[in-house]
Amino acid sequence: MNEAVHLQEEEPKSSIIKGYELNLTTLNVWVEDENGDQTIFSQSEDGIYQSPPGFAGKVGSTYQLHITMENGEEYQSEPELLQAAPPIATIYGRYTEQPNEAGEQNVGGIQFFIDSEETDHQYFRYEWEEGYKIATPYPARYRVNEDSTLEYMDTSLGICYQERFSNELFYSTTNTSTANQIIEFPIRFISEEQQQLRTRYALLVKQFAISESAYLFYKQLNENNQSGGSLFDQQSGTVIGNITSIDNPNQNILGYFEAAGVAEKRSYFKPGDFEEFDFPRYPYNCPYSEIIETTSDSAGYFVEQGANVFLYDPFLDQVSIHTRSCTDCSFYATLTPPTYWEE
Repeated sequence: MNEAVHLQEEEPKSSIIKGYELNLTTLNVWVEDENGDQTIFSQSEDGIYQSPPGFAGKVGSTYQLHITMENGEEYQSEPELLQAAPPIATIYGRYTEQPNEAGEQNVGGIQFFIDSEETDHQYFRYEWEEGYKIATPYPARYRVNEDSTLEYMDTSLGICYQERFSNELFYSTTNTSTANQIIEFPIRFISEEQQQLRTRYALLVKQFAISESAYLFYKQLNENNQSGGSLFDQQSGTVIGNITSIDNPNQNILGYFEAAGVAEKRSYFKPGDFEEFDFPRYPYNCPYSEIIETTSDSAGYFVEQGANVFLYDPFLDQVSIHTRSCTDCSFYATLTPPTYWEE
């Protein structure tokens, strides 16, 4: 077992348990509360086990993970108390300079932080999800049909959306604070070399209220992987989780069953929200000088060469054409905005 697994308190919906190295031989996975009530998790895909719809953990309840393998081996976690997470008060960004991805030089960008509300809870883990709008310099609104006629499209090919999700460990504690709250916790850095802040950006942060032992597990796991940068690199030392083998208590198992309350907040940003921040350059070279002006009966040839029609004046029979990368973002992003998207 090589990944932490978690049960979280949310609006009623399915909870998920992950365990990538158990996916071929796991027979039964269930969670049991302090009253002995069991919830069976069914495998929805390799390594992913999902609870029945409507199940969610309850604050103040204790949960224990149980796993039975096809070969009869049994594993169980220590009981975990699910505690409520305090709300996230605000998400905000500030211009700073940090090393680029290659570590060769510093680049400017926006460091996003969160502040939480005051709480008696001390240990937290974080995840983020981001979505952003892409706007090409010359959004295509016309397509060339096989008979060389031009057709107006209801949806522009030049407006798209992308989403990304965190894949690193983020954890914190109020033990270093005198205010009993998380203040200026750095959650996400976006440099001026990246595209997220060109138009409109949404950042969702999830704050999990975890136990002290879970915090220490993640802290040690992260420290052991400082050089490799991945949760699944070869560990330089033994990381002790809360899952053990019933049949072989001395077996080393890298994994943690986490029961955690969660609070989340989403905020929207645009480039003008930040001082000193340079507007990110579009990732493709789209000079105005390379616009091709032609007529409708000649447009098909240029489209076959990888160009797109972005402007058409039917009265002058004049067509403006640029390369697909400057007019159509659908080859690397989606035209449909996320369900949560707000303008």
